Amino acid sequence: MVKKADMAISQSKESAKSLNQTKSRASIKRMFDEVAPTYDFLNHLLSLGIDNYWRAKATSKAKQLLGSNTAPKILDVATGTGDLAASMAKIPGAKVTALDLSPEMLAIARKKYPQITFLEGYAEKLPFVDASFDVVSAGFGVRNFEDLAKGMREFHRILKPGGHAFIIEPMIPRNDVMKKLYLIYFKKVLPKIAGLFSKSSFAYDYLPHSVEKFPQAEAFTAILKSNGFSSAEFFPMTFETSILYVGRK
Repeated sequence: MVKKADMAISQSKESAKSLNQTKSRASIKRMFDEVAPTYDFLNHLLSLGIDNYWRAKATSKAKQLLGSNTAPKILDVATGTGDLAASMAKIPGAKVTALDLSPEMLAIARKKYPQITFLEGYAEKLPFVDASFDVVSAGFGVRNFEDLAKGMREFHRILKPGGHAFIIEPMIPRNDVMKKLYLIYFKKVLPKIAGLFSKSSFAYDYLPHSVEKFPQAEAFTAILKSNGFSSAEFFPMTFETSILYVGRK
């Protein structure tokens, strides 16, 4: 029995690595449809509730940069169950639209936040005309894009001149001690905890692999600039376990 369990865990990890190497929109959609029922609970549990703080920080930064704009149009991409979209909707006068490729995640989002417009779609082909939004945001979803550069070009395209992109992603701490502790939690502890509540151990094995592979800090701001943004900066949060990127068109 133990050997079978170990074999299943090993196969799940190999599948997660494989998905990172051959990531497709269809496979990501299937994965998020599968984890949708426990997604919110596990997000809050595994981050110790700090994920709400990270969204609040992104919203505060967006509000600051919007300045005197009293009716900003905001698009939240890879919205999942809508928590970042709902946070952005707290900005006075904001009109928020949110988009995700997972119908199961969107079904939950619509029940949670009926005041927000949720659409099914994906980042590499946003269904909006050029210069439609003052802000585009994405919380913990950009690393799952099938084509990262194309997604960033779409973010740039649908922003108005002077508009901003706000992107939150997990971060691997650069301090050696923090990095070691973080990776132990991320690779060893997190998948086991998730496995107690979710049938998809695969999804939570995929998570640390996707974070390790994703370009972070200066590497990602360089990608934003190379895909049209005039400036880009990053703001590490909570001992560099999460990071906020801000790009300006």
